[in-house]
Amino acid sequence: MIFDVLKKRWLRKEFHKLENSCRERKQHWPKTLVIVFDANQISDIQIFKKWAVTLQIPVENLTLLGFTKDANNDNLEGAVLFDKNLIKWSGGISSVDFKKILSASYDLQINHFESPSLMTRYVSLKLNSGFKVGYAFHEECSYDLAVNVPLTNQELFISEIAKYLKILNN
Repeated sequence: MIFDVLKKRWLRKEFHKLENSCRERKQHWPKTLVIVFDANQISDIQIFKKWAVTLQIPVENLTLLGFTKDANNDNLEGAVLFDKNLIKWSGGISSVDFKKILSASYDLQINHFESPSLMTRYVSLKLNSGFKVGYAFHEECSYDLAVNVPLTNQELFISEIAKYLKILNN
């Protein structure tokens, strides 16, 4: 409808700004971690807590952002859920709390989803992260490091991230 057209127009403008913006990349071992994931495919977030432990990041410094079809009806303890209604019909973020999350600073961001939707792409680009990790099949502008492993092989994925973080921070 007309509101969807207005939302998509606003998102296109935001993508253009974010893709062409320059952000500061930090070279130090991460102390904070944000993970953007598809909550429709992940039902147990314990794996993400294990990732934080593997990367020697305190679990209390872990922020989980899960994209879902309906954030009002879904509930995933310990994760902040968002859906397409995160964007107001006139453009802009509808949730004050989510605005704070997007403006907070993170040392490491992991994008863990198969195919990016408009919303996961926007959140991935908008997050203020010093270093972004994604999969090789994601858009190149959404990560600093691409790990080319299957989405289902989570242990290999996080071990590769840890290996490259050690290389980059030595």
